[in-house]
Amino acid sequence: MNDRRRLGIDRSRSIEDLHHLRLVTLLDELVQAKGVTRAARELGVNYRTLAAALETGRLSRRMRGALGSALLEGGGSPVREQRERNEELAGRLEQVEGQVDEMGKEMTGSLAAVQGEVRELGDQHGQALQRVESRLEKVEGGDGAAGPPAASHAGNGPAGRSSPRRDFPDLATREPAADDEEVFGGAWPLIQEWRELRERHPDRGKGLEWLREEERLMSVELELLEEHGLTLPPQTYPLKGLDRGAQTGWRRKALEEARRARQRREGLLRLLGPLRALRLKLLRR
Repeated sequence: MNDRRRLGIDRSRSIEDLHHLRLVTLLDELVQAKGVTRAARELGVNYRTLAAALETGRLSRRMRGALGSALLEGGGSPVREQRERNEELAGRLEQVEGQVDEMGKEMTGSLAAVQGEVRELGDQHGQALQRVESRLEKVEGGDGAAGPPAASHAGNGPAGRSSPRRDFPDLATREPAADDEEVFGGAWPLIQEWRELRERHPDRGKGLEWLREEERLMSVELELLEEHGLTLPPQTYPLKGLDRGAQTGWRRKALEEARRARQRREGLLRLLGPLRALRLKLLRR
């Protein structure tokens, strides 16, 4: 019985010693971090009481009560200070994330506006060259006939064909026709994709998805122009010479700009991903 009682007394003393050690450690941390005067103010004791505890190594009842309350609240502890630093860092990361995201939106919007203007100027330039070319053909023909040159005339084609299926088979159209697949041949899959892109993709927009579709649209249109020799709306008859070069030129520039903007946007998103993950991790601590 005496051995059990002695064992219980020893355990009680060990727990009390451990608690005392935690209180003294907390007091030392507070003084090291904030100084004696500020530590005393935060604990709610006067300067002399705290100074006496430091000098003698003994804690009065008031000091033990103040330090015990601070220990329960986490006051002055490394855990609490780390948590506060984490929250501050998370707030800064969120601010940086917002700034980066806003930069991406502004960059995308500016690119869309520039590309819209380039596309409009390109179309205007193409139409002007088309009119000049039409007039030259009239002068060279010497007959004063109006309108663009016809691709062929009825009765002049191969045997068995009194007239062509359409006046300009090299002119891509957004409106479907029954003989599209036969007319466009190898370009038919691209024509289908081009029509779908033109249907859903606005001339101006923002965001990564818009940039990806803009890049794809310019790639498809350049392939139709350069690889398959087609002419795209708003032209009303096939282009050639300088007129055709103008149409491919502005699209190639628009493609390069869209690709660069898309790559920058994806880079920003790759940067934001780890920042967001780090912010969430810090907030959960």
